[in-house]
Amino acid sequence: MAILSGRKGGRALSRIAVAAIAAALVGTTAGAASADSTPAPAAATAAQKVAQAKGKQSPSAQKRAFAAGSETPAAETFPLTAADGSGTVYMYPPNGSGGFGDRQALGNGWNVISQATQVDNNKDGVADAWYTLGTNGHLYFAPLEENSVVKDLGGGWNAYDRVFSPGDLGGAPADDLLARDKSGVLWLYTAKGDGSFTPPVKLGAGWGVMTKIAGRGDMNGDGKADIIAVDNAGTGWLYPGTGNWAAPFGNRVKLGGGWNTYNTLVGLGDLNFDGKADLIGRDADGGLWFYPGTGTTNGAPFKDRVKVGTGWNGMRLMF
Repeated sequence: MAILSGRKGGRALSRIAVAAIAAALVGTTAGAASADSTPAPAAATAAQKVAQAKGKQSPSAQKRAFAAGSETPAAETFPLTAADGSGTVYMYPPNGSGGFGDRQALGNGWNVISQATQVDNNKDGVADAWYTLGTNGHLYFAPLEENSVVKDLGGGWNAYDRVFSPGDLGGAPADDLLARDKSGVLWLYTAKGDGSFTPPVKLGAGWGVMTKIAGRGDMNGDGKADIIAVDNAGTGWLYPGTGNWAAPFGNRVKLGGGWNTYNTLVGLGDLNFDGKADLIGRDADGGLWFYPGTGTTNGAPFKDRVKVGTGWNGMRLMF
């Protein structure tokens, strides 16, 4: 296992997490029980990043919308994290207008990671852990905490072609995972917040017709996490959350056509700091589009899209 040491929420800590996950993956693929016992370059990189992070302070948080009478943000805000074809991974901080600030290189070695997702288990509006799926079929849990451990949750996860967290779907404090298997069945893994889950719940078949499934947080203003799915015809659908682990989604709402314009959809929460969950889409030309959330239940969860970037087709993985 790989040890994380640093300050929660800062760029330095994210660098440590990247290096530690890569170290854990290298150790597993090499057949070792832990990355610490494997003299892999990634492990050395992790140790170097830990040393560099000592004494560094996290950057100050940008102004965000807060719930009335609360010190907790009204919606989560996550940075965009992306890995390019060479395996280098970068973090892009939200700029408060739906776009992103200057990127920060976090590390290398992400060629061995096929999927990743961020979670906010303590509900303070900031990502506090990552789940990453290795090309070896193992799922890893990386808490972004001081002196924490990157946990190998076991193999067999390559049975799923989509694994991500839209937030808390089951009503428990921690953020849950959705996983779609290669036969099109969608499963819910209700998380305990420490990298462990209750037994998976089968939500239903037929999800293989969806080319994309994404979302982060409450997109219709009812306080429950929702998801967006795009079918083979390019029609977008909103699946409103219920908060019930046994039946986490209500009747879907049609959003309209043209969503097959995008080869990637990413939910990162509130990106323009208005307290509503938003969505990011990348088109085939590498253009990045921001869909500002409305936070309403009238079937129109987003305002008109805004183009916020170009050149993103070089990124293999975005989360």
